Amino acid sequence: MESMRQMFRDSGYRVLCARGEAEAVAVIEAVRPDVVVTEVMLDRQNGGFGLAWKIKNKYPDVPVIMVSAVTWHTGLYFSLTTPGARNWIKADAFMDKPIRHEELVSVIQNTMVSGPAQ
Repeated sequence: MESMRQMFRDSGYRVLCARGEAEAVAVIEAVRPDVVVTEVMLDRQNGGFGLAWKIKNKYPDVPVIMVSAVTWHTGLYFSLTTPGARNWIKADAFMDKPIRHEELVSVIQNTMVSGPAQ
C-alpha cells in the first residue's frame, strides 16, 4: 500500500488510505473522494464488495475501482461486461493484480472522465 500511495503522491494526487472497510467508510464520509480504489480482500474476505455497495448506495457518482489478486490465487474471474455483473459487483472497473502504476492511473483517469458505470 505504501509504495502505491507514494507513486500517486509523486504523480500529484492527494491520497487517503484506510486499513479496513469501517475505516474506509469513515474516510469517504469525511472527505467525499473523487474516486475510490479498493482491494477486494479488506479486513474480511470480501470486504471490498461490501465497501463498494456502501459507496454506491450513498454516493452513486463516486467511481469505484476494485483491484485484486483473487483471480491469480483462485482462478475466479470477475467481469463487469454485463449489467448483472455490474449490479452485483458495484464497481466501475475491476483490475487483476499485479497492476502497473501507469495502468491504474489510466483507469482512474478514464473512469473519472466517463463517470460511473451505469
